[in-house]
Amino acid sequence: MNKAAAHFLEAVTKYKSIAIYIPGSPDPDAIASAYAIKQILKHLSIESDIFAEHKISLSQNHVFIDSLGIPLIFGRDIDLKKYQAYIVPDFQNNRVEHIGDSIPCVAHIDHHGKSNNSVKADFSLIRTDAGSTSTLVTLIIKHLDVDFTEQEMASITTALTFGIQTDTDKYNYMTPLDLEALGFLSEFTDAGILQEIINMPISPETLLYYNKAKGNEIVYRDWAFYGIGYVDAKNRDSIAISADMILKNSDQKTIAVFAIIENHKKGEMYLDVSLRTNSSSLDLNRLIKRITSDGGGRRYKGAYQVKLNYFLSAPDRDMLWNVVEATTLEALQRSRNTLYITGLESIYESVKDKIISFLKKDSE
Repeated sequence: MNKAAAHFLEAVTKYKSIAIYIPGSPDPDAIASAYAIKQILKHLSIESDIFAEHKISLSQNHVFIDSLGIPLIFGRDIDLKKYQAYIVPDFQNNRVEHIGDSIPCVAHIDHHGKSNNSVKADFSLIRTDAGSTSTLVTLIIKHLDVDFTEQEMASITTALTFGIQTDTDKYNYMTPLDLEALGFLSEFTDAGILQEIINMPISPETLLYYNKAKGNEIVYRDWAFYGIGYVDAKNRDSIAISADMILKNSDQKTIAVFAIIENHKKGEMYLDVSLRTNSSSLDLNRLIKRITSDGGGRRYKGAYQVKLNYFLSAPDRDMLWNVVEATTLEALQRSRNTLYITGLESIYESVKDKIISFLKKDSE
């Protein structure tokens, strides 16, 4: 990681102003990573702003950014004349449509598998052996000679610790890299602020959607699916949280929670699917990429989206939901069956190779 820190420094110091862009849902890992990067750039005399494509929907995340004073600009509008380059943290694809080729991508840092649609970045750090992007940013900071004030260090490390905690499911799925990062962060983290953020109760809206999902359970072999219906964009993160909660209390190995997200102000509608699994051998990223390129996953977690803007004015909402629900169930069931068949084929090939090897030795 020493070399990564040096390469990151070399890349960003070529520019005087950088936009830090969060394309997907601004979850704690993405926010913490972006915030830490902004603080690094500040000490390098590089101007920067953090842009989040979507607004915060969880009350806990509001407390998170308010407690640490994390500056976020919401929306897709970027004055491209103001910035010389951009950075994408915690997202598989660093291609930002409305930025295009106007300015280059100086850095792409992520812990998911790399997307085939990604553009070239001056600095690229993609490590699937890290439980969070916050882990990777932490290890860059560890090896950078940046003279943060005590207050800045406390704020940055508290944010990164929360980012790691959320993306490793409260430290349940940590890797050696995560442990190394936490070992460094623990010396500076503000335990009081961190505890205040963690202790935020689940919102009534999330509990409502969780109970609605549980009531719509459809079990398919060792998987289970939960359709919620229509969800306002301001509550979209309730889908992911419901998926986390359901898996902890489910007998099924893999679950999917899905809903139609509506944002009438922006004229947006899309299907959102959150997948969770207890199986360490299930490649959720590969599964999702077979369904759509608009999504991805890592070990134990994944999600994808399908745009439905054309149906914003659908005259029969119930009929639209029935079609979307049936199609989603069919896609997920086929994916499960395909993985099962592929798994059998790989077992067969392994056994066949062993038999052939044994017969060769026996004939010698």
